[in-house]
Amino acid sequence: MNNKLILFLILLIAIILRFYDLGNTPPSPDWDEAALGYNAYSILKTGRDEYGVFMPAVLRSFDDYKPPLYMYLAVPSVAVFGLNIWAVRLPAAIVGSLAVIGVYFLVSEFLKFIEKKDQARFGALPFLVMVLFAVSPWHVHFSRIAFEANIGVAINIWMLVFFFWGLRRNPRWFYASAIVASLSLYAYHSERIFMPLLVLLLFAVFRKELKTYSRQLCIGVVLGCIVILPLVIVFLDPVNWTRLKGTSSLSDTTRLLERSSRKLLDDQSSGDWLGMIFDNRRIVYIQKLAEGYLSHFSVKWLFLTGDNDRHHAPDMGLLYLIELPFLLYGMYRVWRKGGILSKFLFAWFLIAPIAASPTNETPHAIRTLVFLPVFQIFIAIGILEIIMKTKHGFFWNLARLAARQGFVFLYFISIVYYLHMYFGHMNIEYSFNWQYGYEEVVDYVKSNGGKYTKVVVSTKLEQPHMFFLFYLKYDPVKYLEEGGTASGGFAEDRNHFGKYSFRPLVWDDIAANGSTLYIGTPGEIPDNNTLYKIFYLNGDEAIRIGA
Repeated sequence: MNNKLILFLILLIAIILRFYDLGNTPPSPDWDEAALGYNAYSILKTGRDEYGVFMPAVLRSFDDYKPPLYMYLAVPSVAVFGLNIWAVRLPAAIVGSLAVIGVYFLVSEFLKFIEKKDQARFGALPFLVMVLFAVSPWHVHFSRIAFEANIGVAINIWMLVFFFWGLRRNPRWFYASAIVASLSLYAYHSERIFMPLLVLLLFAVFRKELKTYSRQLCIGVVLGCIVILPLVIVFLDPVNWTRLKGTSSLSDTTRLLERSSRKLLDDQSSGDWLGMIFDNRRIVYIQKLAEGYLSHFSVKWLFLTGDNDRHHAPDMGLLYLIELPFLLYGMYRVWRKGGILSKFLFAWFLIAPIAASPTNETPHAIRTLVFLPVFQIFIAIGILEIIMKTKHGFFWNLARLAARQGFVFLYFISIVYYLHMYFGHMNIEYSFNWQYGYEEVVDYVKSNGGKYTKVVVSTKLEQPHMFFLFYLKYDPVKYLEEGGTASGGFAEDRNHFGKYSFRPLVWDDIAANGSTLYIGTPGEIPDNNTLYKIFYLNGDEAIRIGA
């Protein structure tokens, strides 16, 4: 079959998996997606975000202080298709598909660093890695939701492609590589640690090859610095480090130090000199970091359970279980072969979890998405190495044929099972995790809200003001004239716009008079005051509307 046709068919599979039912699976936007969408809408209409900041270099959203690249990428799709979840997720699906193409070019460049005799043997490697990446549960999932980390993965891949094109084709590609690398700092928090490490890795591993390109590299560095110049002010503002403090596993230093001090006192009183060494607070910090780092190599997490339910399909890990033996064998073969490519792949593999290590909720699928596509490269090498075993004989060939057919069958079953769980079960089982129900609430308010002078929404419903802004398509000009977002954190009771206000509901303190519509959790509104109930897709009650 023609290579271009194979490339097209694989890309078509990738596109279908990333675009099919994009607006309905997952079943609703989570608060981050709603915020990215509404801020893109606000930028489109006013040039300002929800706080009134003109063309922000950082998106304050919920005091999360996100890098703003995804928001800006969503502006054109929102302009063309309107403010809806399909338009907000569209950049993720497009960029995810582009990453699949980039993997083909990247692995093609990798082949040039192996011995000539092996290049022909591994000629199918770019296609195989591309296939594995196209159907990867980890990458498919995050290519279908408006999470910024997916943009970072595509940037990493294409930065490397341009780098190797500069190394092998035309040194001017180094300029594109530098610019793309700099854009990663606008994409996702983890990229701000991972990308500098990746660039240093390139200079360390390929230092001999880069000696003749000092002029082009200097120009590339200058271009990259120009691109990141607006971020200097962002990094100097301590307010923008809120996200780091909020997600750091070391932020609760009091608890760690108290625990360390108690153990240290016990060691001193008992004369345990070894304990006095290991219970030192510095050792405690190191242990915490090591624990976070090593958790990302957990077989259970990677292949069986995943972490947060929003990060994977039900009963699935991030990789297919059938890939585990090929991953291990592929890593073994790459290690045995050695060489410059082996050093680079293993170094990439080892630096990928560094940014996530000091954070809470480890292991974390989003913060370590930068692992990709290294896993797929190792797995593909393992598959090809087994297929290309050179032993001969009738029984060996028969066993090898059976193994191939069995592998193809099991891999096919694994993919079918994943798609069944993703498209058939995820919405039902995980609708709670995806904050399902806000669209139905807003639809009810649109149809019946004219009877009421006020609408009060409970803040127990998790950032409800943003969902109302999103689904009402509330005019950003009017919203900013009314003051915009007052509180970006989790104390949302100061937010209001139009006839909508957002605060905790204590029904005993409410004098229901029929002029105010109340929206809250099932525990906040009594049955006899309930007008309408909204249910999760599994049948559990989600939201009540009462008066």
